[in-house]
Amino acid sequence: MRSPAALASLAAGFVLVADASSATAQTAADPAVRADRKAIEACLAKAGDDPRSCIGQRSDACQDKTKAVATDDIAACIDREQSAWDAILNERYRRATADAKATDKELGDSGIDAGAATSLVAAQRAWIAFRDAECDRLYALDAGGTIRTLTYASCELDLTAQRAIDLAPRDE
Repeated sequence: MRSPAALASLAAGFVLVADASSATAQTAADPAVRADRKAIEACLAKAGDDPRSCIGQRSDACQDKTKAVATDDIAACIDREQSAWDAILNERYRRATADAKATDKELGDSGIDAGAATSLVAAQRAWIAFRDAECDRLYALDAGGTIRTLTYASCELDLTAQRAIDLAPRDE
């Protein structure tokens, strides 16, 4: 897990999509993360009006399978699911950006300055700042205990997953 000080040092390097939650976070190329992503996408396809019900399922299953009881083991399961949601978010952001640019072009051809792509970039930057600040806030509230690691990891998972859900294509 990153500490607030580590986050501050990373702030200058913001990208428009969510970043990994820790130095040891698994990447989208990791087979376990790919399997989690596939399972999450299947859950989302079946979830109907309740896509939030898919959040946490993979990390819970990971903890059950690995019999995780130590903070680091639980955090690793949460980080793995967060990495899967991050990959979904990145794909949805790319698609939303392409759609926004296409909308801007269509409207621009009609003489309307829509600004959908510019607004999406601004919204994503603001969301990243919010996510980091909110998770830092919760981390600080649990100062002095190892639970703060899980608080931070869970915060990143929840907010990343919710943002991925929010950026779902309108046709899904």
